[in-house]
Amino acid sequence: MNQIKTHNTSDAYKRFKQDHPYTDITYVQYKYIISLFFKKITLRILQGAIWEIGKNLGKIRIRKVKRNLNKRAVNFNETKKLKAQGIDTVVYHDSEYWYRWYWEKKHCRVTNKSVYSFKPTKGKTGNIKALVNILNNDEFAELNFFE
Repeated sequence: MNQIKTHNTSDAYKRFKQDHPYTDITYVQYKYIISLFFKKITLRILQGAIWEIGKNLGKIRIRKVKRNLNKRAVNFNETKKLKAQGIDTVVYHDSEYWYRWYWEKKHCRVTNKSVYSFKPTKGKTGNIKALVNILNNDEFAELNFFE
């Protein structure tokens, strides 16, 4: 069985050291620079910008997706709040759209691009939570994103 190989910062640093053998940048410095860069890119994307990943790798953006109201999706946040108040009911999303991180591969010129994927970070400080927080706290945030 084939295992999926993911690349991380240490792999990128090894490649960087191969390409620049005389550099004195340590792994800690390299990781700090990379993480700072991606944090700035993330903030720009959350404000509605589109990040073009080089000329041949496509674009990363937040995509506005029309919701199928015939297939109801549970609003876990609101349901949890009601359960805490002692109300045992399930709340469903009723908004017309939902939003997601999206890798636009339309102009990506990579062989077998369909097998590659983009997974935004999860957790309390992840990109998915950051998108949810912006949409919940800024009533005009959804105007920055399009289908």
